Amino acid sequence: MAAPAHVIAVGLGPALDSLVRAWFRQFNFLPPLPLTAAQVDTIPAADASFVKLFEAIAASPHSNFILIIHGADDGSGLWLKLVPGQGKPGTSHFDVQRLLDLSAGGAELNAREQGIMGITAQQSLRVREALLKLQFKTIDTIEFRSCNLGRNPLALDRFRRFFGAIRAGAPNLHTLFGLNPVMFGPYAMQHHQERHPGKNWETYNFPNAFKTPELVCCFQLNALQKPEAGGHIAADSPSTLNAWIKQYVMPAGGYRSGEMALHGLWIADRVYPADRPGGKPRMLPVLVELDDEQVNTPLGGWGGPSPRRFIPPLSPAYAKHIVYAR
Repeated sequence: MAAPAHVIAVGLGPALDSLVRAWFRQFNFLPPLPLTAAQVDTIPAADASFVKLFEAIAASPHSNFILIIHGADDGSGLWLKLVPGQGKPGTSHFDVQRLLDLSAGGAELNAREQGIMGITAQQSLRVREALLKLQFKTIDTIEFRSCNLGRNPLALDRFRRFFGAIRAGAPNLHTLFGLNPVMFGPYAMQHHQERHPGKNWETYNFPNAFKTPELVCCFQLNALQKPEAGGHIAADSPSTLNAWIKQYVMPAGGYRSGEMALHGLWIADRVYPADRPGGKPRMLPVLVELDDEQVNTPLGGWGGPSPRRFIPPLSPAYAKHIVYAR
């Protein structure tokens, strides 16, 4: 049975906030544990900080949390300031460990550490004061849907201890939330590509990548090979779409009308610094070990071309790419 959780989207901006709300409104479900949203809140980018987030968690009546925060490509931290006005835009797990040491009675931050972390001694005190509000808060589980945080188990465990949670999970891939138009019928299946303006579209065919599809799911990708601006779903009938939803999206889910929310993990390319002065950054694909599901079943990783990028919630590969610390 699914457990209730408090969903908090932090610093994402209005567009992404609306996509997160749409997912939990249409498909109130987050695997692999699983959890459902008992409450959904957002913290605007202008107010976003760990201090603000700690206050929201301390005031919450819930003990499970789904936190949706931008994550660093290498899994080293989150793009969230410790306090408003901090000089550095994100927080690394090294920053977190230093603050944990400080809260346990360690030495105060020296000038060098303040410069590295981008905070003053007074701002570090604000963080510790906010942490005190969590001392008497029981937090069972935090599900981070922060891109790549699960890549670094040490970082994930430090963030778990930062919040005082018993268990914390995070993906080791990019996290996707979307909202797509839906079309039905033979004409939609034959002509959906006419709705692909611009370049860099990726189409997934179901139930098999190499046969005439019964359903297609299309994404327009940006330069980093991540879904960005466009997308749609077309199926030969509503019954096909509903069967697909129950198998890959949510066991008790179904389509009603209008645009359909979508969530999953995404294998995206990563940008590395230029290897010489004045050179261009290098864009390399993320190397992910193929799962049996991707090799031995007709759907593969959603039946798409290589590299297979999209991993839906009920795919066995989704659970394999959520890493836990406890």
